[in-house]
Amino acid sequence: MKKLLNILYSPRTTLGLLVIFAIAMGAATFIENSYDTTTAKILIYNAIWFEVLMVLMIINFYGSVIRYNLFTWKRMSGFIFHSSFIVMIIGAGVTRYFGYEGKMSIREGSSADYIFSDQTYLNVRANDGTKEYAVDKKLSLGMITDNSFNVEVETPSKGTIEIKYKDYFKNAMETYTEGKEGGFTMLALTINVDGHKDDIQIKDGELQMSHDFPIAFNNNTRPDALKITGTADQLFISYPANIKTAAMPAMTEGVILKDSLGVFDSNNLYQPEGLGMTITLAKISKNVEVKYVNSDAEQNGPEALVLDVIYNGKSKEVTVLGGPGYIESFVDVPLDGINLKLAYGAKKIPLPFSLQLNKFELDRYAGSMSPSSYASEVTLIDSRKGIKKDHRIFMNNVLDYEGYRFFQSSYDQDEKGTVLSVNHDFWGTWITYLGYFLMIVGFVWTLFNKNSRYWDLMGKIKQLREQRKALTLLFLMLISASGLFAQQGNEHQINPYSVSAAHADKFGELVVQTYEGRFAPIHTLAVDVMHKISRKDKFEIPGRGKMTSVQVFLDLPLNAEFWKNQKIVYISEKAVSDLIGVNGKHASFNQFFNEKGQYKLEASAEIAFRKPDAERNKFDKEIIKVNERLEVFMMTFQGLMLDIFPVQNSENNKWVSWDDQLAQQELTGNLRIINDDLQLPVLNYSNIMRAYFMEIINATKTGDYKRADKLLGYIKSIQRQSSASEIIPSEAKIQSEISYNKSNIFINLKNVYGLLSVLLLFLAFVDNLRSKKSKILTWSLNICIAVLAVAFIYHTYGMGMRWYLSGHAPWSNGYEALILVSWASLLAGFSFMRYSKITLAATSLLAFFTLMTASHSSYDPQLTNLQPVLKSFWLIIHVATLTISYGFLGLGFVLGFFNMGIYLFKTPKNAKRLSLITRELTYINEMNLTIGLFLATVGTFLGGVWANESWGRYWGWDSKETWALVITIVYTIILHLRLAPKIKGEFIFNVASIFGFGSVLMTFIGVNYYFTKGMHSYGSGETPVFPMWAWIAIFAVIGLVVIAGLKERSNKKHNATE
Repeated sequence: MKKLLNILYSPRTTLGLLVIFAIAMGAATFIENSYDTTTAKILIYNAIWFEVLMVLMIINFYGSVIRYNLFTWKRMSGFIFHSSFIVMIIGAGVTRYFGYEGKMSIREGSSADYIFSDQTYLNVRANDGTKEYAVDKKLSLGMITDNSFNVEVETPSKGTIEIKYKDYFKNAMETYTEGKEGGFTMLALTINVDGHKDDIQIKDGELQMSHDFPIAFNNNTRPDALKITGTADQLFISYPANIKTAAMPAMTEGVILKDSLGVFDSNNLYQPEGLGMTITLAKISKNVEVKYVNSDAEQNGPEALVLDVIYNGKSKEVTVLGGPGYIESFVDVPLDGINLKLAYGAKKIPLPFSLQLNKFELDRYAGSMSPSSYASEVTLIDSRKGIKKDHRIFMNNVLDYEGYRFFQSSYDQDEKGTVLSVNHDFWGTWITYLGYFLMIVGFVWTLFNKNSRYWDLMGKIKQLREQRKALTLLFLMLISASGLFAQQGNEHQINPYSVSAAHADKFGELVVQTYEGRFAPIHTLAVDVMHKISRKDKFEIPGRGKMTSVQVFLDLPLNAEFWKNQKIVYISEKAVSDLIGVNGKHASFNQFFNEKGQYKLEASAEIAFRKPDAERNKFDKEIIKVNERLEVFMMTFQGLMLDIFPVQNSENNKWVSWDDQLAQQELTGNLRIINDDLQLPVLNYSNIMRAYFMEIINATKTGDYKRADKLLGYIKSIQRQSSASEIIPSEAKIQSEISYNKSNIFINLKNVYGLLSVLLLFLAFVDNLRSKKSKILTWSLNICIAVLAVAFIYHTYGMGMRWYLSGHAPWSNGYEALILVSWASLLAGFSFMRYSKITLAATSLLAFFTLMTASHSSYDPQLTNLQPVLKSFWLIIHVATLTISYGFLGLGFVLGFFNMGIYLFKTPKNAKRLSLITRELTYINEMNLTIGLFLATVGTFLGGVWANESWGRYWGWDSKETWALVITIVYTIILHLRLAPKIKGEFIFNVASIFGFGSVLMTFIGVNYYFTKGMHSYGSGETPVFPMWAWIAIFAVIGLVVIAGLKERSNKKHNATE
């Protein structure tokens, strides 16, 4: 027994269990992506072996407490921290076995006192004439799992009914075969409406809709339907209006009178009067049997559960349609003396109280169909306690009552009903929350506990500094910056034939409504649009001189023909340039068309769009991008993007462009006073804009913009007077956004970080290798650090500006997340600056590469509105904490990479000196990863709190949260490698810190862009091809590690022989 406990309590067992746990979770996400969530749960998440694994982890954690004597005051922080995971696993167990979730749908004015479970059941109801017997069998059916089960229903008077699993089809699709005795009749009809032909199949007793028109076959539920009656041997047709007929092939015309029966056969065309459609009988199928097959996994159809019902020695095959989320829809199975009903789907769960929906409210972003928020005004009614109380449920605001939590989940399509998520898991939730609390307390205490490993590392770093000796070798690496940071001039030259920069700046201050409903200055739109078209922010135009994005954006609709001949459409691939016959990276709009006006890329674009994503090469992708740029160019010179006019009396604050039909409506009210000056024949937005354009054209010739400025003032007044003040950004906010656009904060910071990383790396290594301190070197280092600190403050200011301008925390999309990661990496560098200046060089380099990635075209820097579910306090701290952890973990990758480089330069002569540096960086890295792990762990579980407070589930095994947990497990393993005798060591730790970062990349990139399932996935359709450069980078890192390892082993052997 003692030997068994020693094995269970050993560090190797700890690492082994954690490795299995991480691999299992990672594998489950790939299973989910390849098959479905249910399959992943059956094989891994809900499997008994996975639960046993967690129980073994509890035993092992408890053993660690005993083995390392953690239950003492000096080590109490470690005891609390390790105990927290035991508490969390216990809480998860309570949730698994005692909690449940469901959905409640309520229409306005109605009430509900039940929910439908999220868990899927086979619901069996058997009535023998005296009593109904009910059995509800919980089911989880997977695509590649053994789904076998057996259900027995005992009826004392009639005997036993046995129901056995036979087959299962995911996203079931019906197929039909003829010749089955006792089968049904089915008709194949051809419907032709205005030249559009549809083929439908209609079964005996069925009613179908075709082009919103009802067609019935032996079905009388719709009196207005076209009715087909009879048997396969003789069919008739009737309709509440005359039916014209045409006998084929001579097309002899006839008529079937209103509500009269006429023969229906395949020799005639039938045309009901007033419908514009013809109907032809294509085929009659007799004795048809339905079979189900699996359809495309991307579809979202019902599941088909095929069962064998055995009673009195006879077996009958029954197919039940349903699945997760399907409300009970019972299928009658007639048996001798017993009425058997089967349903496959959600289970109806009664509640001891009811909710009445008084009103459902849906708010949208101004001028957009995108929901801003939605809420349910409900009344809680509990007749047992005489309670009748009003509540408002909306995103991130829940209703709690007697252990039930109600969350705003969705709504009916007509916006007259609500869908609430319901969670019943009081004890599981609060036990888990206690675990979260203990984890945070334990970790924070560890950071301040002078007896902890963290403080022990601080002491070791001080000892290493005292041991450092004179070094003569200068280690140089990563110096390749020539020409990388060239700056372009800002000078602007005014040309009399272009819109003046001064007036363009005023035009840029106008408010425009974006396609998603956000209100922004035109300056923002102009910069985004022109950068999309040309990849440039400033332009040198022949005959016009230097122009800003706003000048070009304003001039495009005024001089469309001129701009069609300017080379401003960006092309990155030479093959595309060759196809249209141009040299260089830019072409004019007209160069994409030949003399006959035919689009030169039409054939290539058609082929490219037809290809799946995985089959598209660089040429295809560039064709698609160029096509998009041309579309944006056309929309710009047509003025379609200038939604600057508020529609009068609009319910959702919609704005339109001057060419919109609504812009033709005559203005009313106080706005008419401006026509005393303008003298327009009809005062409408269209005429006001035309007048403004005419004044601009005149001003470019005369240089006098007074009249144009005045008209611009009128448009500003219209915007302010016709819209609520809380909708339009203030003048101060508009100026701030324009200033933000002009400053290019993160593009400039990218260059600064790149330059400083090279300088700091050079200076820090020289400083570490010198025996005597140099004042010049110290001053140079301090200056670089000061500049980096200023850049960090400027970076913080830029993030604050995005927060202020967008109205939400600046980490809601991929671009903002990368900005936060680069900021966090610098924060990590400054946190450990006192131990080594090399860490600052590493973080500068990481920040440079992160911002360089953010500037890639795949990431959109536009300021956007926020989805309703993301409007949460928990979002801010969850995403911020988790994303900041990526900066610390990224620093761990870079420090490990640096150490690999140092290992390469080790020789027997300098080994002792360089070993001091690698050991110091390793200790710093361990401290850094400790902070990163703390933030990653807290961020991951705060995400659970956010999920629970938003939609009632603190853990759902979504791919993103699963991989976030994998990160914590991976770095827990890395930080505990020192406890395993044969695999501990400085080199192993550095290698682990490099490859451990792969879990972060998988979470940030793999889940977001390569997985097509899950709430956090941005992927859709075909999975994108993994780029070749990424494979090269991976193999290069592996190669570096292998070579460094061989060199390090060689050095150790040499030292051992001395």
